[in-house]
Formats: sequence, structure tokens, C-alpha cells
Amino acid sequence: MRIALLSNPSSGRGRHAAADDVARRILTGAGHEVLHVRGSSYEQARDAGRALLGDGPHRNVEALVVVGGDGMVHLGVDIVATTGVPLGIVATGTGNDIARHFGLPSRDAEASARLINQALSGKGSITAVDAIYASRPDGTLLAPQRRWSLAVVSAGVDAAVNARANTLSWPAREGRYVRAFTAELATLAPYGYRVTTDEGTWEGPALLLAVANTRYVGGGMDLAPQADPADGLLEVLRLDPVGRTHLLALFRRLFRGTHLTDPAVHVERSCTVTIEALAERTGRDRGLRPPPHPFADGEPLAELPLRLEAIPDAVRLLLPAQGRSGP
Repeated sequence: MRIALLSNPSSGRGRHAAADDVARRILTGAGHEVLHVRGSSYEQARDAGRALLGDGPHRNVEALVVVGGDGMVHLGVDIVATTGVPLGIVATGTGNDIARHFGLPSRDAEASARLINQALSGKGSITAVDAIYASRPDGTLLAPQRRWSLAVVSAGVDAAVNARANTLSWPAREGRYVRAFTAELATLAPYGYRVTTDEGTWEGPALLLAVANTRYVGGGMDLAPQADPADGLLEVLRLDPVGRTHLLALFRRLFRGTHLTDPAVHVERSCTVTIEALAERTGRDRGLRPPPHPFADGEPLAELPLRLEAIPDAVRLLLPAQGRSGP
């Protein structure tokens, strides 16, 4: 079988380079033809992956394997969504939240590659899952590299924390998200939104606003414990304005997934979600900030307004035989 192996060694201080060498060795040893491409940037990796994939019935490869963190999985989803080409994940990143949801190995390239080979050889699972498709509310297309995501779209303090964490060089791994969250507490203030779901439209203040297809964010925070990427629905989570002490308590509960019982937390399930910022004057009159730039799977998305839709069976993942969900 011909497999495209794609990584971005410019992220993670090059540790992905060693991991993709391990993955290539194991997959080649299993009899696969591996076309190995390393992009020096997100854009180069995306373009190389699309070129390797080919077009329509004339596919150049039969599977795409990405090596890296959630950002590389995001890139892989952008490449393979709706094509039918299976996606394998060698998770070597900081958070690895997508791998965590699907019960995949984390920071173990050898185990990941062996699992991918098992799935391709019929001893594992090739499972179709939903993906999130983003556009403008009027249907206008976004740039191609910003249309698809697999895990969570963040548009509140969660997005601000993500942006800040991406600028930090220490502490390592999940500690960056904790440090970023602590820093955001210093400027805590609600944002102004207009959110439309299948149930109707809500307008007002919120601290956190997230649309989840899978469970985890920030290196293990169980943001949406009921999210199921096979039900055709998105989890829409909204947090009312609360004080710093209350928010800190909720932050601790996030890691256990017990925050949904807090009366300040609201959850809806919807096939489509439209997120808009309140008009600047309206928000200012209510003492609300404009929302931060949204993130999807830990990567910058297009600015608001956005329409998000769950597309059933948009991506085929190479998974363990026992099923699609993680812990």
C-alpha cells in the first residue's frame, strides 16, 4: 500500500523529525511504500500533502499519516476531509488532545505506526467520523486551509488562552496552558456574542464559548465529556460571566469533566452553530469586549462571524480495533 507520511519539523523544536523516521521505518518494514515529505511550514506541508494525495479517482496514495501535534492533525483533516482517504495519527505534540479522545498512543511513534499498520491490514479499524466545516454565515467560503477541523473551535477565553500558550516557550507540554490561563485571569472580562443554534438565537455576555466535536482541549482538559464525533451534532458550551475565584474552581473541574453541573455552564447540541460578535457599539454600551480571534484544533481560524456545521462521516481515521472513543 502506498502511504503519504507528512510532518512539520519546524514545530516542536524538531522532535517530530525523529518520530517520522521511526514511523517510516516501521511502515516500510511492514511492506508499505512510504512517500515521505517534510514541510518547513504549515503551508508547505499542506501543499505537499495535497500534491501527494492527487485528485478524484486518480489518487496517488491510499492513506495519509501525519506526525506532530493537534495542529498537524488539523492540517491532515483539511487535506483528507470528504476524500475517503484514511488518516493515521502519530501524536508527538504538546497537547495531543485528538489522540487522547480516540484512544491513540501519545509521544510513542513506534506504537502509533504499528497501530496504523494494523488498521490498514484489517486488524484495526478504519472509522468514519464527523468533522467541523467552517464558512461565513452567508455561505461564503473561507480560505481552503481554514475550512475543516476535527476537535474543538474556541471563541472565548479558551481561545485567548490558546493564543497566549502558543507564545510561551516554558513550561513544557500541558504546563503552558496552565500558565497562559493564569495570565488571562489578570484581564478577565466578558465578551459579547450573538449565537444561533438549531434551537434559536442567544445574545449576551459570556467568558467561554466553544463548539466541540471531541472531548479534550489544552492537554487533557475534559471540556465536552459528552461529545461524540459520530452523532452528527456539535456540543456548544457557554460560560456565563463569573469571578476569578469561581473560574479557577471551574478550571480545576475541567480536568475531571465535572464542570457541566455548574449553573454558570450551559450546553446545547446542534448540527449548525453561527457565532457573531455583538456590534461594537452594542457591546461597548453593555461593557463587553469584542471576542478574541477563534482557534480550531489549537490553530488560528478565520475571524468572526463564522458558521460551523457538523459534517457526518467526513473523515476516515485509522484507529484501534476496540472502537472510536478514548478515556
